[in-house]
Amino acid sequence: MLQKDILNWYEASLPVQERKIRGHFSTPPQLVERILDACGYTPDNDLARIRVLDPACGSGNFLAGVARHLLASGRNANLSLKEQIASVQRNIWGFDPDPIACFLAEMQLRAILTEENSENYPSPCEHHEYTKAVPLHIHQADGLAFPWEQQENVDLFLANPPYLAAKNNDLSGYQVARQRGQADSYLLFLSLALQVVRPGGWIGLVIPDPVLARANATLERQRLLAETTVHHLWHLSGVFSAYVGAVVIIAQKCPPRPVHSIAWQRNAWPRLNDDAAKPDLHVPHIQEVNSAIPSMVSGVSQPLLRNQPGAELRYLLSGAQNSLVGRLHAYRSQTHDSQERLFVPLGELVDIRRGEELGKDSKLLFKARLDDGREWYPVLRGGSDIRPYATPVGDCWIVRDKIVKPMERYCVPKLLVVKSTGRLQAALDLRAHVVLQTLYLLYLRNSAVNHITNSSQNDEVYFLLALLNSRFLQEYVYVLYTAYKWVQPQIEQHVLAHLPIPTVEAVEKEQISQCARALMHVCSERMPVVELSEQYKQMYEELERVIRALFEKVLNSR
Repeated sequence: MLQKDILNWYEASLPVQERKIRGHFSTPPQLVERILDACGYTPDNDLARIRVLDPACGSGNFLAGVARHLLASGRNANLSLKEQIASVQRNIWGFDPDPIACFLAEMQLRAILTEENSENYPSPCEHHEYTKAVPLHIHQADGLAFPWEQQENVDLFLANPPYLAAKNNDLSGYQVARQRGQADSYLLFLSLALQVVRPGGWIGLVIPDPVLARANATLERQRLLAETTVHHLWHLSGVFSAYVGAVVIIAQKCPPRPVHSIAWQRNAWPRLNDDAAKPDLHVPHIQEVNSAIPSMVSGVSQPLLRNQPGAELRYLLSGAQNSLVGRLHAYRSQTHDSQERLFVPLGELVDIRRGEELGKDSKLLFKARLDDGREWYPVLRGGSDIRPYATPVGDCWIVRDKIVKPMERYCVPKLLVVKSTGRLQAALDLRAHVVLQTLYLLYLRNSAVNHITNSSQNDEVYFLLALLNSRFLQEYVYVLYTAYKWVQPQIEQHVLAHLPIPTVEAVEKEQISQCARALMHVCSERMPVVELSEQYKQMYEELERVIRALFEKVLNSR
């Protein structure tokens, strides 16, 4: 009971906002056990000479798990109680700048020292007094600021470091941060692990999932994939109550073999009340939060990840290499000198803009326009107002003098793409809606209309509408970009601008454009649900078939 109280009391007492600011979210004991097992830190091995460091130990969940394994290993080796305790004192090191967290971490370790061996000690009181007097290496200190220099003497580096974004926190005082420019705090801990772990040593990190694909993590990913053999990559949702997904990286500090495969898993972490129920990370039995995406377990080639443009950890490429998405990605990753390109980036055909910098609950938005003589405009607030192909209709209004962006941005026909989503979807606005920042506004470039074919501007708009709503480009964006952020995924503007648009003949474009027009008509009509559903389904499936065949044909023509 004491250990449970220690685990829960401090974190539960902190206000949620305070925990977010400080990045204080403890690692669940069940996950600690899985990480220790994956690193080979198990009681059936000789752990007496394995030095373990947690440079952001918090209230000590990692250290507590390490202590239990170390003591059990000592008992298996028939070490005396004093030898076991000396092993804990010598091998377990924790740092944290929070004095209360350090106090709780030390309490956890002392409770474990007392409880694990008290029944085997001739005098329980004497044992308790002895364990109280043993000095432990739990230090109130900033693990990043400690003068590690070029030491490589850590055998096992464990950490669930605080996620402090550089844009909201001044991290310039750290030498590592100064050496490489802007970096979020968790990247500094990953860099520290690569610095202090000895050759052959192990790294077990729990870090936010932006590390998988965000541009500012490129350097750390490159080093990780070049200097270590990554054995496991677990992408988990629901581990913490913070608005972020978690990535567990298990790596050994030795160069990978040329054919090494990383075991990756994508799971939802269950909320468990019973500590005895442990989620099995080796069996894909847990359904994800998004029921459309099954729980997955697979392997991905480490060289494949290392060869990505920014060394992105795009683990889903393992199952997409030979698919149409994989082939297209491989083609676009190569350098092509030919002037006759098979695909043109969307950003060469359209200008991409953002709408008003207002939240959807802004006091400037009204549910109805007022009869006050002022000029009012309908507003589209975000993804909830956009359905593929359907004509968007806003349910809010804004007065003209509160609109900051140029009115020309809104008063012309425009394609709208949802930003804050993991699924690519678009609509065509012909009703001069004002748009908030959660939607991208796309306008055809007059000079680029004939860049692909000689088709009309009208055909071009509907052609792009069809492609942006296609299952194929949805899969392309998901596999390469949006899957790697569990919470609040977004389609970034540079991703949208680089979407591949195939160069096709006018007759092929016209077929797709006409079908998109018809779908827009069907989706905007008020017809009986059954009739609409059947008509929509037939037209949509035919359009999907044509679009996929188009990408296949263009790729095969190279």
